[in-house]
Amino acid sequence: MPKATFFNLNKEKRENIEKAIEEEFGRTTFEKASISNIIEKAKIPRGSFYQYFEDKEDAIKYIVQKYMVKEKEKIRKLLIEANGNIFEATIKIFEYMIESVKEKDQFNLYRNIMEELKRNNINIFQEEKKQGNIDEIIDIEILNIESEEDIKYMLKIISVLARTISIEVISGKITKQEGKNNLIQELEILKRGMLK
Repeated sequence: MPKATFFNLNKEKRENIEKAIEEEFGRTTFEKASISNIIEKAKIPRGSFYQYFEDKEDAIKYIVQKYMVKEKEKIRKLLIEANGNIFEATIKIFEYMIESVKEKDQFNLYRNIMEELKRNNINIFQEEKKQGNIDEIIDIEILNIESEEDIKYMLKIISVLARTISIEVISGKITKQEGKNNLIQELEILKRGMLK
């Protein structure tokens, strides 16, 4: 996470630096992202960058974390709208994510964020304890589960499915409708279970 000096900046300067990081991460992958490009776009000295962040990874993790906080709030709302039905909510979450990319014209940034989540095996449904758990909203009465551990594993599996298909759609490998159909089919298999 950024250092305290970053959060002590005025809002405009902080947002300018965030925008520069987002633009750079939207331009290229984590490995190829350049601190030089970030400081040039943000119009800050190189030394200032290191007063705000430990390194490039710290800066990009901050942007990914910011994305996650915003998306988790939307996930909570969609789960509530689906009356806690995780399967219905997952399809709505998928549609929302794909539409967000198109609406905001942030295709590359979202694709790179999704790849970072995949690379770091981050479960989009998992919450920090201080924020409250998304799994508390899930209607467990409709699920064949035996423990809280089962819920966590189920959410991890669903997260991987949704993320993988989202990346395929965002990358243009399949259409949004094909992605939705694939997700529905995979969720149906999960609902049925794999054993007779």
